[in-house]
Amino acid sequence: MTSLQISLAILLISVLIAFFYGLLTRNYSTVDRLWSVLPAVYALVWMRDFLDNPRYIIAALLVVAWAVRLSINFARRGGYNFNWKKGFTGEDYRWEIMRKKIPSPFLFELFNLAFISIFQLVLIFAFTFPLYTLGQFNAPLSWVDFLLFALHALFLLLETIADNQQFRFYQERNSQEFKKSPRHQLGFNTFGLWKYSRHPNYACEMAQWVIVGLYAYRFTGEASSFLGSAVLILLFVGSTTLAENITMGKYSRYNEWRKVSVPYYIPLVKRKKRNDFLDSYK
Repeated sequence: MTSLQISLAILLISVLIAFFYGLLTRNYSTVDRLWSVLPAVYALVWMRDFLDNPRYIIAALLVVAWAVRLSINFARRGGYNFNWKKGFTGEDYRWEIMRKKIPSPFLFELFNLAFISIFQLVLIFAFTFPLYTLGQFNAPLSWVDFLLFALHALFLLLETIADNQQFRFYQERNSQEFKKSPRHQLGFNTFGLWKYSRHPNYACEMAQWVIVGLYAYRFTGEASSFLGSAVLILLFVGSTTLAENITMGKYSRYNEWRKVSVPYYIPLVKRKKRNDFLDSYK
């Protein structure tokens, strides 16, 4: 089998595992557990065909670094928690909400097959596939390559910082030391990068996959290089809207923060309104 055929077989097996595990256990987060793993698996499977291509090797290793970072972050939040009697116990809160929106078990299993299992796993393959396209081109490295590598690494670093700040915030918010801190007791993070963007981790995540698309587009000139990352961005926008609606229901001041802070992702300047809001919670 070629490396591409192997990766397609992995995709098919992943779809079957995700669907049947959800069907049998009613835990629908198998794709969430695979999300950070599969891009690295694909990159390493394809690497055997491109070991003489330094451009591919560097880009693939950046994706592997992304996968390690995201897997660690997912694990410390309980995403891989396992019980020998119940299996995996962690599940994305959004699937519980969707179960309430789709009360029919039959219709929900159709949703499980079509969206949770097939659509999401095909999407993971799609936004990773520009790496395989990149491997077909083995021209000498240039300053453009190093610029793209640097941007990829920068967004990876910023996403790591954002995730660590978010994790630390939740730890502090629930600790006795910060129990009476007004800014912590808002319930949502307004520190670090989260002061300038409501979802800096998502912004950097999407940017990295746009860069992966750029790797291929630079040589092919085909807009299809961005198909996976474009669909991913649409998925993130929808997911963020759902998450923000939930957050507004949990924290009374979040809607006010939305108005005085920044848009979902891009850190546009609303300095005075933002600082006035934060100064009232010192």
